[in-house]
Amino acid sequence: MRLPDFWTGLAFAILGISIAYLAQGFHVPAGAASPRLLPTIIGSVMAALGGLIALRGWRSAGDVALPEWISSPRQIALIAFIPVAVIAYGLLAPMVGSIVMAIVIVTVHCLIHGVRPLTAVIVGVVAGIVASVLFSHLLGIPLPEGVVEGMIG
Repeated sequence: MRLPDFWTGLAFAILGISIAYLAQGFHVPAGAASPRLLPTIIGSVMAALGGLIALRGWRSAGDVALPEWISSPRQIALIAFIPVAVIAYGLLAPMVGSIVMAIVIVTVHCLIHGVRPLTAVIVGVVAGIVASVLFSHLLGIPLPEGVVEGMIG
């Protein structure tokens, strides 16, 4: 979505003010450089520049044009898929294992992109196994294990 400069600048200014305000609550140890200084400077500069952008865009504040992709269910599915997949992995991988979840996630993602079902399943299986082996055996990062990992390991 392309927002006018007014709204983008206003959001940037509010974020900068919030950063500067929250920095004031940082504890300052005796005899040390203040940990408040850098966040306060950054927040203040963000607020000032955001305010300038908002002032410059004041004339076009009401002109919000929705992008064309917003009417495409496939594009919406692609955008929504990543956070849904991350949440699903976090909730289900401890029960079914990381390989099964990786296979499902990659296969569904391929299908949303329009890949043929057989190709999507093959890519999902290969990617799921490769990712699991890469993380757990080569990098030493433990992943949730399920039935499939027990057969491989």
